[in-house]
Amino acid sequence: AGKVMAYIAKGQVVDALFPIFDKIYREQYDNPMGFANHFAKMFKAQIGDEFCDEDILATFHVYLQDLLIVKLKKKIQRSGIICANLCIVGGCGLNIKWNSAIRKSGIFDGVYVPPFPNDSGSAIGAACNSMFNHTKQLAVQWNVYSGPALKKNEGKMPGWSERVCSIKDLAKIIHDTQEPIVFLNGHAELGPRALGNRSILGSAKNQAMKTILNKIKDREDYRPVSPICLEHKSEEIFSPGSYDPYMLFDHLVRKEWLSIIPAICHLDESARLQTVNKNQNHNIYELLTEYEKLSGVPLLCNTSANFKGCGFFPDVESAINWGKTNYVWSSNILYEKIEKVPFIELQQEEHSYGG
Repeated sequence: AGKVMAYIAKGQVVDALFPIFDKIYREQYDNPMGFANHFAKMFKAQIGDEFCDEDILATFHVYLQDLLIVKLKKKIQRSGIICANLCIVGGCGLNIKWNSAIRKSGIFDGVYVPPFPNDSGSAIGAACNSMFNHTKQLAVQWNVYSGPALKKNEGKMPGWSERVCSIKDLAKIIHDTQEPIVFLNGHAELGPRALGNRSILGSAKNQAMKTILNKIKDREDYRPVSPICLEHKSEEIFSPGSYDPYMLFDHLVRKEWLSIIPAICHLDESARLQTVNKNQNHNIYELLTEYEKLSGVPLLCNTSANFKGCGFFPDVESAINWGKTNYVWSSNILYEKIEKVPFIELQQEEHSYGG
């Protein structure tokens, strides 16, 4: 879902494609192999190479989104049940644009998506089911930061220095160096997204930061970087900018902020926002507050701290062995690489090519 949502921002919606999608949908609706399995073959046969892939995918995404809204309305009407609220589960719950479209449709008073709607939530669901069968208890107390605690490392890390570093000091390092830092805090997040405890953070004011983060994460250059923002400031910067602690809805960057925080602005001027308040994550809240005092910006770039294709770093040693940043912070200790990664070259490259 993440790659698709990122890639379609390169395309434009083409109205001429909608009738073609409709025709294929009607013809293939009852096919035992399903609409999607026959779509590519049928579509290519009808239009050839007239349209680029980006435009086709952008249009198809909107087509499915519109179809989803129509079918949801019909489903509710046929059921005869008054449905005030909706909980979205399944992998499609990671599609922030569809989630936002459902929320804007007015079908439901409220739309909730858990932070782990895909397979990463299956274990929790199985445990809850077993709990009910054994105890008849209907609810479970949980927190998104209920993953494994950081493992303790013994001894010094070769090639790295370490020193005491407060949150306030860390904010100054992020502001002054304009480099990414690995931020490891408390227990890991549940689900597939870093929400401030297993994160790589960086200045969103630095236009090169998106390029830097995509390079060190070995991701495609069109992939966006998410903002993590103080909840009480988010509506000033984003539309709607509403409460979104799990990065599960689409938000537009307000025009006056586009040039201020270029690193988190996607190609379509949207952002996968995470809002944070003091009760949710005290350390991140303090870091953003201190960073705002220095920069005037109450947010940072945020991407997951992990090896490619693997889970979050379990300890400081893993982040140091990864070695793609000059700084790793954990439990008020700053680990600093002695032979620095030359991020200044990437920043100059980004500037010389105009972003």
